[in-house]
Amino acid sequence: MITDRIVVENIKNISHLSIDFIFPDSGLIVVTGKNGVGKTSLVKSFNLVSDPQIFQKSAGLNAIRKGSSVSFFIDELPPFSFSFDEKLGVLDSKDVLPSVDTIIAELPIPYGARFQRFSLISNYDAEIRVNIASSDYHEADELIVFLSNIYSSSKFRGLKITKVNKYYFYFVLQDNDYYVREDHLSSGEFFLIQIFRLITSGAKLILIDEFDVALDAAAQVSVYDAIRPLLEKYNSRLILITHSLAFMETVDDGGLYYLENDGSDVTTLENRSFGYIKSDLYGFKGRDRYIITEDIVLNDFLDYLIRENIVSFFEYEIIYVGGQPQVDAMAAKNDSNQIFGPSKDLIIFIDNDIAEQLKYKGESKVLCSPVADIELYVWENRERLLADVVIKPFAPAKKEKDTAKTYWKKVINSGQRSKWDLYKLIVDEHPREVELLVESLKSHLCLDEQPN
Repeated sequence: MITDRIVVENIKNISHLSIDFIFPDSGLIVVTGKNGVGKTSLVKSFNLVSDPQIFQKSAGLNAIRKGSSVSFFIDELPPFSFSFDEKLGVLDSKDVLPSVDTIIAELPIPYGARFQRFSLISNYDAEIRVNIASSDYHEADELIVFLSNIYSSSKFRGLKITKVNKYYFYFVLQDNDYYVREDHLSSGEFFLIQIFRLITSGAKLILIDEFDVALDAAAQVSVYDAIRPLLEKYNSRLILITHSLAFMETVDDGGLYYLENDGSDVTTLENRSFGYIKSDLYGFKGRDRYIITEDIVLNDFLDYLIRENIVSFFEYEIIYVGGQPQVDAMAAKNDSNQIFGPSKDLIIFIDNDIAEQLKYKGESKVLCSPVADIELYVWENRERLLADVVIKPFAPAKKEKDTAKTYWKKVINSGQRSKWDLYKLIVDEHPREVELLVESLKSHLCLDEQPN
């Protein structure tokens, strides 16, 4: 895996921030966080490569000051840094910097290059017309595929590309040499063209702030899969800043990062699950009771137990937030900030194998599954529990837990057992443990004890 590192000191409200961006195979990382925590300052820090005065232009007084610095450790590049020059009042560097085309940081309005593109296209309108009249253009095949995959539409089949000086421009050709310039398409379509430009530019690292601002809901849920093959083809890495839950839900595991400040001077950026981010960023006030758990398997196991045994009086929500560190962090955060509500209204449900690892010591009750790990239990007991299930041989993973996850999915996808059938196996194998678990869930979700 490729890792890019940045260290930010004393810039705006960031006292210290040290980040390792560990890129998954997709080459794409998504960053989110609450307003004012420093997301745009992070992008501006990368923008120093092309514009060392970006903070003076776009931030308030004292955004940079004595002690301000930004240090970069980018894959395949020598380290370089910027530090505050008290005489000049700017962030300056004495290092050899990468070319401005190697690292591209796209800022929000009005500083982003995509917003300057409007005037550039307008300035070259006459030359574009000449090229069209002389048929000096060709099909924009790769862009057509990119946009068509996002919008599931054939409307982009007429896209052409032409070159004027060093610039490439896109347009839709119509009858009698009339054309629709790229800047006359919808704002979302125009923005996606600019993203396509950036990825295919040859830049090794690209950051885009306010990624979702111009995209409709349909584009937000399909753009991730459309971007990935481009990043692979052009050997580029992309960091996107967004608040869109619709988009974040499509991101691969390991690709989401959450920027947060715990109220002290230290800002952190941590790899977080979608459930964790959704909970902390937007909160879930409005339900009477909450249960947080590790993953979708435990989430669905609880659904099964409640559906089979309990008629809930209280409105409730089950949310999976990730492994032990994220369960710990979310439970502690609820104690201090009441993301979900009072601690007594939250239950933590975990696999038995992480019970001793859990560090949380707050008021919220902790419940454990009846087995160490549900998927692993089914895998280890498959010959006894699922003797009639036939699954094609598959290569085992390095970790037995990962092999167990694969087997679980293959059993369900084969149609020989549903996930509910597998959960019933757990219940039948451990009746006493399940009985106690159901009683605890009843006390959480019901006014009074319910009859069996």
